[in-house]
Amino acid sequence: MKILRFFSGFTLVCVTFLLSACLQSSSAGGSLNLDQQVQQHDMQLRQLQPAQADVWSQVQAMRQELNQIKGQMDDLHNAGGVRALVDRVNRHDAALRQVENSMVLDLNLGDASMPTGSPMTPLYAPAVGIPTASTVTPSSQPQPTYGDPSLPGGAQAPSSAVWGQPSPQPIVQAPQKDISLALFDAGVNSYNARNYVEAQRSFSDFLKNYKTHNLVSEAQFYLAECQFQRNQFADAALAYDTVIKKYPSSSSTPGAYLKQGICFSKLNQGAAAKTRMQELIKKFPNSLEAARAKTFLKTNK
Repeated sequence: MKILRFFSGFTLVCVTFLLSACLQSSSAGGSLNLDQQVQQHDMQLRQLQPAQADVWSQVQAMRQELNQIKGQMDDLHNAGGVRALVDRVNRHDAALRQVENSMVLDLNLGDASMPTGSPMTPLYAPAVGIPTASTVTPSSQPQPTYGDPSLPGGAQAPSSAVWGQPSPQPIVQAPQKDISLALFDAGVNSYNARNYVEAQRSFSDFLKNYKTHNLVSEAQFYLAECQFQRNQFADAALAYDTVIKKYPSSSSTPGAYLKQGICFSKLNQGAAAKTRMQELIKKFPNSLEAARAKTFLKTNK
């Protein structure tokens, strides 16, 4: 009996010892796994830190660029906006072109740009075919024949003091700008500057003094436009009518039909306005003015 108790107690002690050993080994393995995970997470964090620094620097750079853009927008707003800058550039361009034309220079300004709101551009170019200093070549000048007996006393050769010097060329005066074109230009420039009173005066003088000029139809249309802009609709309607009747083949005629119809509408003459618009559509069906006339008829039934 004592022997059985001894063996059972011994067995219990062995089992307890084995269980404690297993628990110690499992806890040691778990601690090792936790240490590995901590080291792995620490490595990942160290790898993320440079990337976070790059992102932060990019965000700061974007903020600086945004502040610069805001400053540029504020400067643009203070200058009057994009339209004001475009108008200023166009005014400078017009002034340079006027200097170029009046002084017969070649400033290489490219194609002219029309300011916003101007209905048309001058349909002329500076006069060509007039000889200038650049077109006069030495070959076109008479060359002296030194010692020619047929000449009285014979032409004497130049002295040795002037040999190798270029022969003096006659001074050719630069052609002055045509007064009629200058007057027309003055009217166009005043119109583009919205100085309609001065523009109307220039075009009236042009029509009075240059009745056979090739720009007379454009001047007449501009005169009507000045009156229209000044709300002188009755006078403008008569001026547009002059374009229609006197210059039916002018490029300004479709616009004259359209604007006269609008004048009639402003004067509460709806029937006359409708008739003019219908005539425009019939005579110039493919013009932009005809498309505007169709829109006018739809919205003013």
